[in-house]
Parts: sequence; structure tokens; C-alpha cells
Amino acid sequence: MQHSIIIMAHKNMAQLCHLVEYFIHDCYVFIHLDKKFKMSKEERERLEAFPQVIRVYQKFDVNWGGFSMLRCQMFMMREVLKRCDAEYVHLISGQDYPTMSLDEFLMFFEQYKEKDCLQYIHLPHINWERNTYQRLQYYYPYDCFSTRYKARSKMYQILHFQRKYNIKRSLPKQFDHLYGCSQWFSITRKSTQMIVDYTRRHPMLYWRMWMTFAPEEMYTATVLVNLKKGKDILFTNFRFIRMKYENGNNPANLDVHHLRYLVERPCVFARKMEMPVSNEIIEVLDKYFVYDKQPLKAMPNGGWEYDGYKAYGYSRDYITAVVKLCQLTGVDSVLDVGCGCGMDVAILREQHIAAVGFDANPYTEELSARLIDKDQELCVQADLLDDELETESPFGLVLCKDVLPYIPAEQITKAVKKLAKLSDRYVLLNWYEGKHISALPITCHIEKDMVSMMSEVNFFPDPLLNRQLKELNMGNKKYVIFVKKNN
Repeated sequence: MQHSIIIMAHKNMAQLCHLVEYFIHDCYVFIHLDKKFKMSKEERERLEAFPQVIRVYQKFDVNWGGFSMLRCQMFMMREVLKRCDAEYVHLISGQDYPTMSLDEFLMFFEQYKEKDCLQYIHLPHINWERNTYQRLQYYYPYDCFSTRYKARSKMYQILHFQRKYNIKRSLPKQFDHLYGCSQWFSITRKSTQMIVDYTRRHPMLYWRMWMTFAPEEMYTATVLVNLKKGKDILFTNFRFIRMKYENGNNPANLDVHHLRYLVERPCVFARKMEMPVSNEIIEVLDKYFVYDKQPLKAMPNGGWEYDGYKAYGYSRDYITAVVKLCQLTGVDSVLDVGCGCGMDVAILREQHIAAVGFDANPYTEELSARLIDKDQELCVQADLLDDELETESPFGLVLCKDVLPYIPAEQITKAVKKLAKLSDRYVLLNWYEGKHISALPITCHIEKDMVSMMSEVNFFPDPLLNRQLKELNMGNKKYVIFVKKNN
């Protein structure tokens, strides 16, 4: 399946070129640069030299919050339909950046090739302008101002004037239902054609968006969801956007400490990338996610020598189950043995659970530093089989996820004894012996044998908690054993 990529950009040519480089095959790239952007002849030629770039436009003076944004978007959608036959259309900004390799991107959308990925809500909504239709009812002349900041300083006065004299527009009547959405989407060619055709045949709603605040955040969803009656439309656009004021902007300008959110949830693009704040996170994404070629080596103790994140994976279901276990048992301290990059430790701490972690990987501390809050203790390198491994005191719960299959068979008894020594209440063992992420050799373990070995060190299955545990989704783990110390 081939893809059309619409990029609406307004600054930073170097960043834009780096983004375009990503779409090297099976993609047609269409770029619109804001008329206000001063582009040299050499810069334009550089952009047009990319074989994946079909056209570079500089047709509209695009203003944040204004009707010009929707005009530009609709123009670009028409151009895509006219100039290529790609089956899928993505709208991104020049400040977006991919979070996976291009091959993974293409494979990801194969599973959604008949679906539209559009993050939308029905209006009015409690999270949308305080459950009102305010952006539709008042006039917002954002296109009269050259910058977002100039517009905002005047808009309060303009709105106050309209409220004072009861100047209020009626709601659009073309559809019974109105919808709000993120501007950025990934939709099928058929749906793109549907929106363009509707706009051409029934332009009243489109022109009613004039002087509506950020009309692109309503028009696409209102037309598409009504015409398709919500069929084959997902409630997500697979973008990560941090809707908080951080690094001088809302939505946040992303930095390397936002990496945890990209590991935590499935997304194909992240924004906003603002230089120089976002330099490091782009470098990290390039190295570990977009162009990842980090080798994974097995060490004699079964640990991984791996400077990377992707092979560890992440399961929200697993960590949700662990949090639930802590609530059920009253556990207030957790040790994650074989913590990998430290992702689970970071999430547990976010849930106000005192968690620490170690892993045999020599890159553990460096990897966890990008995921754990700056003022918190990092995960460390340590070997479970090390005779000198000690902790100040045992933990209420010891986690051992996907560790046992990699420990040499002759060392498994020693590993179990060490786990028992690290806990004074519970141990959670879980592993999967199906198709592994890594191609490293593993040792298969039978559940009843592990239960027997834990019993020898005075840890026994808790029938009630194991029954409750089975009701929780542990993230596709084949074997799950929850044992309690017999005091």
C-alpha cells in the first residue's frame, strides 16, 4: 500500500528536510510552506530534489486559528487526489516526527488500510470549550493577524465586544451532529475523496467555517463522521501530543524526558518538535526507534548487552495488573529484577509506588535516565546471580518478568534462591516462551517445576490472589506465578 504524506510547515528548513528523508519509499510527499516563510531558491531546490517529494507549494498565508488553515488543508487534499494514486493519506505538520521505522510504519497501517484514524469527539463536550459551541458562535478574525501572539492579545477584546452587544451566530444546520477533532489525521483515499466531493457539492458548511476558531479541528470530523455514520473510523489518530504547557508552549515542545510517553503508548508520530529543545529527543528517536540497528548480545549470565529500547517492549496491561496487585496486597515497595530499560519502574513510580530496578545490561542506567524523572533514582546494572548482590532490606513485591528463560539452566536454582532472599512477602514470576522478540537461546521452564522450586525456598502460591490475577490481563504472558512467603 502506498501513502500520501501532506506536510504543512512554516519554519526550520533543516528540520523539515530531515523529516522528509524518512519517507524514502512507498510514499508521495506533498509540502505546503506558509507564505510568510522566507525560502531561498537553494532551499526550495533542496526540498524538490528528494525523489519522494511530488510538489512543494507556497500558496497560502496560513495563520494559527484562522480559516486559512482549513483552506490550505483542503487544497492539499485536492492536490493529493489529483497527482497520485496512493491509497492512504496522512496529514502532519513540519514539527511532527515519526516514532518507528518506515517499514514498521507501512506495516502498521496495513492493518488499518480500510479504516480512518481520526481522533474525534461529539459536540458539545465537557473537554471542549467548557461544553459550549463558543468557537462556532462568535467571530474569530485570526487571519487578520500575522502571528498567534498578536491575535491572542486582541481576541479577548473582540470577544468581549461581541458578548456585550449580543453578536452571536447560529449553529451550522447542514448536519444534526457536530464533531471536534485533532487537525492531524490518517485516512483512506476513499474518505479523502468523500470530504473533497462533499465540499465541492455542498460548500455552505465549508464557508460557514470562516472566522470560526481553528475550523480545521471541526470540519474534517463533522463531514466524515456524518457521511460515514461513524463506520470504519477509529477514535485515535495515533499521534502523541502532550497537551500541557511545557518548554514554553501548549501543546508541549517535546524534549528527551517525554520519551517515556512514546514508549508507553502506540503512536506513529509525535509533536511538537521545536528546536533546539527537541534536538536530543529526535536524536534518540533516530538512534533507537526510526533507524534502530542496535545489536542484542547474550551474556554468560543470561543477561542482555543491548543499547536499545525496542526489544524490551512494553505492556500497559502488565503494569496495570501489577498496580492492581499492589492495591490488593497493600505492598508499598517493589523491586523489578531484570528491569530492562526501566520503563515499568517509571510507570510504577508515577502510580505512587516505591519501585526500584536492576538489570544485568551494562546500558541499564543510561537507558533508564531518559525514562525516569530527573530528580529520581535511576535503575542500575546488577547481576541476579552475583554472590555479593545485597539490598538494604527486602521488598514487599519482587517482579521477575521475562528473565527466567534466559538464565542458564544450571543457574536457575540459584536464581530462585536469590529472588526469595530479595522479598519478604511476594514474588511475581511471568514469562512467555512463544515467539520471542530476540533470537537469543532460551531455556524452557514448566510452571509446576517453578512452583516446586519456589516452595523449596518457602514461597507458595496464594490461591485467592492467583485466581484474581488470572482475571487480570497480564499482557500475553504464557506463564504467571504469584507466590507468597510462608511466615
